[in-house]
Amino acid sequence: MESTDSFLSTLPAHLLAVVAGNIDGRAHNHRYRQRQLNRLHSSILQHLAEIKQAIAADSGSSTAEVQAEVYLALNEIRTHYGHLNLKKSLEVEYRVAHGKDNWDQRRGAGIVYIVPIAHTLFYSVVAALSASLATGNCAIVELPKTTLLLPALLRTILTQALDSDTFAISEERPSPEFLRTTLVLDQQSSDDIVGSVNLSSPRGGRTAAIVDRTANVPESAVDLIAARLAFNGRSPYAPDVVLVNEFSVQSFLESVTKHVAKHLGSNSCSPSPVPMRAKRPSLLDTVASEDGVQVIVSGTGWGVVQVHDRNSSLLRSKVNEKLLLVHSVSSLDDAINFCNSIGTHAATYTFASPAAAKYVSESIDAQVAWINHIPYEMLIGPLLPQNTAVNPNTRYAAEVFQIPRPQITTPTSSSRLLKGVIDSASNSQLRSALREILSPLPVDYQRAGYHIGFFEQGLISGGLVILTSLFSAASLAGYLAWKHL
Repeated sequence: MESTDSFLSTLPAHLLAVVAGNIDGRAHNHRYRQRQLNRLHSSILQHLAEIKQAIAADSGSSTAEVQAEVYLALNEIRTHYGHLNLKKSLEVEYRVAHGKDNWDQRRGAGIVYIVPIAHTLFYSVVAALSASLATGNCAIVELPKTTLLLPALLRTILTQALDSDTFAISEERPSPEFLRTTLVLDQQSSDDIVGSVNLSSPRGGRTAAIVDRTANVPESAVDLIAARLAFNGRSPYAPDVVLVNEFSVQSFLESVTKHVAKHLGSNSCSPSPVPMRAKRPSLLDTVASEDGVQVIVSGTGWGVVQVHDRNSSLLRSKVNEKLLLVHSVSSLDDAINFCNSIGTHAATYTFASPAAAKYVSESIDAQVAWINHIPYEMLIGPLLPQNTAVNPNTRYAAEVFQIPRPQITTPTSSSRLLKGVIDSASNSQLRSALREILSPLPVDYQRAGYHIGFFEQGLISGGLVILTSLFSAASLAGYLAWKHL
């Protein structure tokens, strides 16, 4: 208790208010959560023009990209608000009072401490904040003072809109002792955060694209170059490397070049304003001088290169700029082995026939695999926390910020069985249950050759080709022999 009092005494007043609000359980109330989301949505709409201007000034994103970020953020609030069903909430709350089991009872984790990523900051904050508020949590968003416009604007808008007893902005990171009492959502994959539960995006999580010879190569080229160039190439889900079958690589590069040429005058490929942030060395500045690298097409601030050297560090780099790296592979197995030699990927994009895509997506170790398309909404915001599921409707599913608290009134069948065993009871139902448990497991027989997989199909096709060739040759030899008789 003394240690708890110790770190609480160092907290600023606005964070102490959130601690008190969490103890009171204020955010658990269904109507309260609805009001908070309603106020958040209304406040954003009131300041929409200012928000758009700040995003554009800080990030250099195009007008369309700014619009997409704002739209997706507002949709996150609307989605979470729509899931707050009062009738369902009351039914779940009073199940035990009505003598029913409540296996799916969950509650908020308490205080969610959010460390947002700089990429599409507005969406990254709103997505995490709306999810945490909707699930009955208090929330603290870390927004240090900078020269950027959006963080200062968010500090004003959010603190005015939301209840200070359940929400706060932190300009400095609190002590590790305090963070251990919270659920930390770390979108930045920081090294120095210690939390009781750390929902962290994978550090350096890479995204790989595989283009097989069975793919629609022109369509894959259009999708992949668009994903790489969008949002100034800073999306964590933009492809870091594109592995193209060697028989299709020329066609792929031609399609990429053609697509880029169509957009040379547009926002997607034009030089972007330089955001007010510390400059870091650019891969674009050094890539042309590397051995085993061929520049296919380039312009001011963007480029497409083919990396021939399998050992090049470029193929293992996390790319955060408008640079598309292409590398040829000899087969699907070659692409799989290369990807798995690097480690777990944040995502893969596989462009191939359904059978080939199935084989690739289940063979590469990646948190999520998208097939024959780019999920454009994922280009906005952070990587998903490690080992959390993808939700088609929102970035953060409710379960991410909740903990299970089931309430059970009815003994399970195992409980009744064990009670009978412990009490040495003797009845026909108990004896029957024990006989079933002690009997062999049922065997699920499968007819030989019933399942034909991707490689089996290849072997069968190859065998048919060989047999057909042999039959044709034998027929021709027989015909020639008959003519000479």
